[in-house]
Amino acid sequence: MAVSQATLGKALFWGAITAGLYWFLFQYSGSFESLAHTTQDACRVLDDAGTRYYNKATPELCAAENGSFIEGNWWYVFAPIALAFALSYTHGIFTGLFWDVVGLKAKK
Repeated sequence: MAVSQATLGKALFWGAITAGLYWFLFQYSGSFESLAHTTQDACRVLDDAGTRYYNKATPELCAAENGSFIEGNWWYVFAPIALAFALSYTHGIFTGLFWDVVGLKAKK
């Protein structure tokens, strides 16, 4: 069975988009982690072990831990959700096209 050039081109295109989104996720994973921790008021404490976050913190408790107080923003939750939807959509299209290129079809 010959694979059409259009199907192969689409599979490569969506595969590249998916790979780019995964690269973006891994490249900026620290930023996404920070967004996740600061949807509520948080205290960020830097020490030898790394960065620790305490949620529902007050400025006074944060100062006692020698940390920096971060006022929470509830809408930060939308960044990881949007990336998850984008990855799911592009990965699904790529997977369907990949199986078409390989030649596997669902039984009817």
